[in-house]
Amino acid sequence: MSIYGALYAGVSGLNAQSNAMGMISDNIANVNTIGYKGVSARFSTLVAQSASATQYASGGVRSAPLSNIDKQGQLQGTASGTDLAVAGRGFFVVSDRPATGTSTQYLFSRAGSFRPDAAGNLVNAGGYYLQGWSITPGASTPTSGSTFTGLDTVNISNLNGSARATTNLSIDLNLPSTALATAQTSDVLMEVNLDNTALTGATHDVNLTVYDETNTAQAVTYRWTKLAAANQWSIEALPPGGGTVTNGGPTTVVFDPVTGRPTSGFPPPNPLYAWSNGSSSSVDIASFGAGITETAAASASSSQQYNDQYVATTQILDDLGNTHDMNIAFTKTAANTWDVTVLNPTLNGVESGVVTGLPRSINFSGGTPSLINLPPITIDWSTGSTGATNSTITLDGGTIGGADGIIQFSGSFIVNGTEQDGVSFGNFRGVSINEEGVVTALFDNGEQLDIAQIPLAMFPNPNGLEARTGNAYSATSDSGNFILNRPKIGGAGLIASSSLEASNIDLAEEFTNMIVTQRAYSASSKIITTADEMLDELIRIVR
Repeated sequence: MSIYGALYAGVSGLNAQSNAMGMISDNIANVNTIGYKGVSARFSTLVAQSASATQYASGGVRSAPLSNIDKQGQLQGTASGTDLAVAGRGFFVVSDRPATGTSTQYLFSRAGSFRPDAAGNLVNAGGYYLQGWSITPGASTPTSGSTFTGLDTVNISNLNGSARATTNLSIDLNLPSTALATAQTSDVLMEVNLDNTALTGATHDVNLTVYDETNTAQAVTYRWTKLAAANQWSIEALPPGGGTVTNGGPTTVVFDPVTGRPTSGFPPPNPLYAWSNGSSSSVDIASFGAGITETAAASASSSQQYNDQYVATTQILDDLGNTHDMNIAFTKTAANTWDVTVLNPTLNGVESGVVTGLPRSINFSGGTPSLINLPPITIDWSTGSTGATNSTITLDGGTIGGADGIIQFSGSFIVNGTEQDGVSFGNFRGVSINEEGVVTALFDNGEQLDIAQIPLAMFPNPNGLEARTGNAYSATSDSGNFILNRPKIGGAGLIASSSLEASNIDLAEEFTNMIVTQRAYSASSKIITTADEMLDELIRIVR
């Protein structure tokens, strides 16, 4: 029996070593497979019951695969932001199809070579789709979970950065403490309504006082004249008493018959005044309040002057993403007291909205504000052509007693900065994925939008997972039930973007194991040939 037992032991050795060679060959074949986890042969004895203490009954050997799924592979950097690697414990949750349903099969993988398909779904080289929790603004996103409920395929198509209107505007500037209460006028603001039933040749004058470069008060008149064409008026700066004016017009202003707002011609060119005392001034004409209109109402107007050197220019956005220019004028009315006037915004040089003419002012003590009266800026965009929704903008001039906004110290008028929170419409330019697994869409307007949270699946015994085609795994009773955690929470590893986890195979070790396995296979075959020779000797005894 021992000779036959030796034959069977040799056969079991051949089977065991053949099985081991299959594992080695698989490892070598997948040495460049992203996220591949190697398998090693684990040998165990086969023991037969001995008849007595003086006799031995050979049993042989068997081999079984030992998965090394929990062995970390080396991370390698790539140029793609959707290439992902797990550093530490955990698996990506993937599915065999992009749409979720009762027939969807969920698996687990460390192969993170994800690329968007034609529909924008992130899919890896094995054809499996990356799963994550969708992030909805204002809604909570799970931190952990033990089911696939709520998971969706991560999709990065059809993403656009929507425009956002300006709601907050902060100003940081210095108003010169040495400024006079009145100074040379460089800008005139008008608020005019013209009667659209007026006859041709009818006029309406806007009169006000401005200051020349010697700080001398000068009376000026701007004349509106009804033209023969419907909805058209001219505006002209008349020569001042004892002086002259050039570039004063007349300039034709065309009004929209529906909105009553100018479509062209306003604001007009800047008139240049030569005053009777020999000084000169260039004056810019703009509008404020209800602005310039033409309606079926009696012509009426108001006006004011201010010094252009104390004007802060900023940009604001409406909810459609249009960028408007808006000036904020500061006029010193008394010691340590300034009036603040918000001018109507313009778009491409044409007045695009109307600012509510609320009184605004700032008082100073010791160079810092002692009183800030800056009510929100309300803008009516219906007078323009953009179709935007009216805006309300909080104007932040700093804090009482602080030097973090508008201040008044000696020196020049300096605008240190203006900041607003509106954004224009943006085009999608890519995604970024951080260590916590948050997928963020990036847009060329500077906006960022979190769209998905990638969880990692944790197992009590990851080496008990069952391998599937495509470098994925399914849960088994040996692996235990999974739990989904956000990366870096509950023992889960972190996600490295623009990286891939290499195979955890050591090629030198595999070649060494292959040589050992080959020799062991040859030795097992030698057992069979030797036992055969012994049996042949036994058979010849009876001849």
